[in-house]
Amino acid sequence: MEFKEVDLPGIGKKFSIITSTGDKVAVVIHLTGKREIFYFEKDDYEEPICDIVLNEEEANQLGSVLMGAYFKPEQEEKKEVFLHNLAIEWFKVPEDSPLVNKSIKEAQIRTKTGVNVISIIRGDESIVNPVPDEVIYAGDVIVVAGTRDQIERFVKEFKVYA
Repeated sequence: MEFKEVDLPGIGKKFSIITSTGDKVAVVIHLTGKREIFYFEKDDYEEPICDIVLNEEEANQLGSVLMGAYFKPEQEEKKEVFLHNLAIEWFKVPEDSPLVNKSIKEAQIRTKTGVNVISIIRGDESIVNPVPDEVIYAGDVIVVAGTRDQIERFVKEFKVYA
């Protein structure tokens, strides 16, 4: 899946999604609240073959349907149970943390705690899915995913704080 967000000065924002099957859907949210949904054929992303205009209420209703507020297939309920055990947390790395100036691999974060580092936020930069050789610095904000127990081990082992 490919996702893009583009500012449209004087108009609003455009969000484009190319699905894993190659379909492209673009949504333009106007400053007025109007929403337009465009659908493109797999091999032609220049001219949409369908355009739907929604007001804010209609867009919210459609979003609720897509998010499963009205109906969840059985498979979705199983995913919900699985995700119930998943926690994602953000932690600031203080100067005295054992993580400082070490790579993810060198610190053995996953081996020692079981959590996965899913992002490092460094100033205005976000490093999503950092490579194991990415070095962690004091002041970085590390986003980790794991169970509550794994995250507690991470906090104790590496002396980070929320």
